[in-house]
Amino acid sequence: MKDDRKRFDLSELDKIKASKDLKTKTLNRCLDDGNKFKSFSLSKVSLVFAVIFAIVLSYVAIAVNNSKGIKVVKSYELKAAKSEKDLLNALKSVGMPARDGVFNLAQESAKSESPAHSTTNVQVEGIDEADIIKTDGKYIYSINSYKNELIIFKANDRAEIIKRLKVKDLYANIINADLNNLYLREMFIYVKEDKKYLVLLSGLIRYEQGKEEPYKKSTPSEKVDIMPIRWGDETTLISIYDIKDIDKFSLVKQFEVSGNILSSRINGDNFYLVTNKWMRYFIQDKNENVLPYYVDYDKTDKKIYIDAKNVLYNENNLSSNFTVISNINLNNFNIRMQSALGNFYQMYMSRENLYLITTQTEAVKPFEKVNGKDAVQSLENYKQKTLIYKFNLQSDVNYKGYGEVDGYIINQFSMDEYEGYFRIATTEESYNGKSFNTSNNVFVLDRNLKLTGSIRNIAEGERIYSVRFSNDKMYMVTFKQVDPLFVIDLKNPHNPKILGYLKIPGYSTYLHPLGDNRLIGIGLETADLEGRVINKGIKIALFDISELDNPKQISKLEIGGRGTFSESLYNHKALTVYKPYDLYAFDLYETRDDDSYTQIFRGLCLLRIDENEIKLLQKITQMDLLKNDNAVEYYDYGYRAVFVDKYMYVISNIGVTVLDLDEMRIIKNERI
Repeated sequence: MKDDRKRFDLSELDKIKASKDLKTKTLNRCLDDGNKFKSFSLSKVSLVFAVIFAIVLSYVAIAVNNSKGIKVVKSYELKAAKSEKDLLNALKSVGMPARDGVFNLAQESAKSESPAHSTTNVQVEGIDEADIIKTDGKYIYSINSYKNELIIFKANDRAEIIKRLKVKDLYANIINADLNNLYLREMFIYVKEDKKYLVLLSGLIRYEQGKEEPYKKSTPSEKVDIMPIRWGDETTLISIYDIKDIDKFSLVKQFEVSGNILSSRINGDNFYLVTNKWMRYFIQDKNENVLPYYVDYDKTDKKIYIDAKNVLYNENNLSSNFTVISNINLNNFNIRMQSALGNFYQMYMSRENLYLITTQTEAVKPFEKVNGKDAVQSLENYKQKTLIYKFNLQSDVNYKGYGEVDGYIINQFSMDEYEGYFRIATTEESYNGKSFNTSNNVFVLDRNLKLTGSIRNIAEGERIYSVRFSNDKMYMVTFKQVDPLFVIDLKNPHNPKILGYLKIPGYSTYLHPLGDNRLIGIGLETADLEGRVINKGIKIALFDISELDNPKQISKLEIGGRGTFSESLYNHKALTVYKPYDLYAFDLYETRDDDSYTQIFRGLCLLRIDENEIKLLQKITQMDLLKNDNAVEYYDYGYRAVFVDKYMYVISNIGVTVLDLDEMRIIKNERI
């Protein structure tokens, strides 16, 4: 829209000259944003706020639709653009400038021989996920987000820093880039035969000289001009370093691709990166190319744009966003790109397939008319769908088809693939004209993403907080006032069924399998306060699921009071598991066990969890390293742990701590 800053002013909406499809997309985005907000609600108060927020956004969005109403579409199948002109016409319908020349077209890792060590906590075994800290058993690689540098430690009892690489050291060859706008994000370690690579991902914003919206004044009498908007191109840098000999640490390949990071994986010998490239509506240069591109710095500094014929789109679900799938073979460094027009916000990857997820809001009733004009529409006239797009990875990234289910998902753990079937859990919302209601669903789809079985209307009035699939079983936590843990049998894809459930106070936002008969839940404890449910401290629960129809909580640990928090509540990679010692480590911000929200600890929490109980072993902090340095106290965060042999290394933005696991004794605690 022309003025995004006024999007909540109803009087301004009628002034916007936009296509019908763009207005429909506005509705979708508003509802999508409402759902994303609600997925993070952790209390009844925040839930009420989320509902009010969603109602306001939804009615604003509904008001912008034209008198012809919303067409109920039947298919969201993607198709390849036939030509540049075909894609240009699609872009026009989402408000892109209607002019010629807009494109300006140019043409499994092997295990290393090293001591026992922890790895990144991932969703699918054997498919690695990027993180801010990695170890190969000999060295520890850590991104310090405060100082924006890569630090490499030796994995011994002294944890010496052997390299400290700043952005200017890592990206000296990047052309025409302001390195002040470059930020280290995450990384992988890839090991195979005689190869050992560090794959480093960074975000870059290229602000373009002269690409600024002209100065404006809101009224003729104002003396101060409104600041101009600086337009920039967001890209992701993929830098591959040879770390086989750490003393000869060297760059072997570097790419720059369009968009910012949605997610990434290493699957076998292939690195996959999914980025989102937003298109701006204000474009000064009529010959500016809006297509996604990449730069291969080993060959040239020129942009290589994706062919318009390689862009997929659906005319019923257009967006001003390119989602780009980049695939780099780590044996030969060949890069391939596939792109689709659409706002995809979640990704799941199995060994054979990659799935992208977006949502679509559909009208289920035609618009009502009052005196020949559109009446204000109620939310009960709409429903939300999750659209699932499947890409096969066997030879190249090839689009295979799409499926759709009712409701929306919370995160990547809401999806799974098993023996050719795709399973997905969603929360569905409805509105009866007076109040919202929620229910939850489990769907099973075949290889062609056609529905084979489902369970609907699970735990009405509640919403999903966590999901975990384990072969032909599924565990799901919903919540409103108590925490029902559901055990669901998916052995028969045509007839999934609930085997049993357990209701206890609190809820889990992450579920972690412990063998075949135990399940760990990480979440928050709750309490009743004058008839309303409030959050308390963090709760770690151990469930016995050996009797699938009768799950039990056999142990639990509560830490802190209201306001206690851990990144592991929403980021599974923030939890580090070390099986040789049955250890689980996660960052912890702990408050006093009352209603004061007073901080009493900040650091890392170490637990031992076996099949019978949970034990708190250590709380490790580096706050004492600050020495009253208020300038850096704010940056005392980012606590992560890795394990090598008998040592645990705790690394944050300010320090490194080494713990001897046999003696449970700290042998080093220093500022970095």
